[in-house]
Amino acid sequence: MKGLTLTVITHRATGGLNYGETFGNVSTLKKLTLGDNTQLVYISDKALRYSIRMWLKENKNWRLLDGLVANLVNGNLKEKETLDVDSFAKQLIEMYQEFDLFGGLFTNLKTSEGKKAKLSTGDSIKRTSVAKFTYAFALNHYKGDADFLNNIDAFNRYIKYVEDKGEQAIAYTEQHTSHYVYTLTVDLNRIGVWEKEDGSVEDVLPPQEKVKRVSDLLDAIFNLSRGIRARHENLGPIFLIGGIFHTKNPFFVDCIDAKEEEGKLYLNIRKLLDCVALVPEKDNVICGMLSGFFANEEEIRKNLNCRSMAEVLESFKKAVRYSYGSSEV
Repeated sequence: MKGLTLTVITHRATGGLNYGETFGNVSTLKKLTLGDNTQLVYISDKALRYSIRMWLKENKNWRLLDGLVANLVNGNLKEKETLDVDSFAKQLIEMYQEFDLFGGLFTNLKTSEGKKAKLSTGDSIKRTSVAKFTYAFALNHYKGDADFLNNIDAFNRYIKYVEDKGEQAIAYTEQHTSHYVYTLTVDLNRIGVWEKEDGSVEDVLPPQEKVKRVSDLLDAIFNLSRGIRARHENLGPIFLIGGIFHTKNPFFVDCIDAKEEEGKLYLNIRKLLDCVALVPEKDNVICGMLSGFFANEEEIRKNLNCRSMAEVLESFKKAVRYSYGSSEV
């Protein structure tokens, strides 16, 4: 029984990364109010997963759930027959990496004739996510910054002629710049495995494919970016701590306490060391850091044995291969 967990501090984003409700011409950032009435901007777990899925599709050729799933349903279902849930789900795991790692839910399945399909067990096909993300919280509190802008250039060039508008649009957009911190946990025992209704499990993928899928996910974390509002923000890690442990627990989810001092982050190393002390398998803790981002960089390196990000990525991949008993990727 093994679980992978890692907690990441990202590069600084220069603008808002996740917007919520729009009121008139005002776009508001997603944020939470803390007990001292300060506000914390965040990227939701759904937005984070979306950026990761898109990266995996574009860079690792992952298959995401799409309209072609209907062909898979029809291929498994003949007229007046019942859809075999286990057979269908195993095909989904094998064909769609997204369904394997991020789960999915299928309800109200229809036959090619438009009739409601009968399922061999239950009334839906569901898979809970194997890879789980927390919100990505900004390290800096929100101070009310906003951008007051218009589209005068586009208006003068073509909008007033095409849309017959008398004046340009005015927009008011909340803005925020900060590093973000989030945690990923992956249940390695559930990768490539289908869990049946009776509680039994069945392996669908060989170890080599399981290793590849987890390694692809790690590549996405280390090279993550988010495209939003004509910007492309780097969300790759400047600091990372985690490991693969027999206890499946996000050990470092609330252990990052970092503040800015003269343009650099100061990481509370004492708090982090207290969290490391609670990990049952301390020797498996892996820590990585980029140079030049932290005011107390030497203290961090000395106490946590931080290595380069390239070394850390390879250490994680090696641990994943060992976990599945495979030497191939």
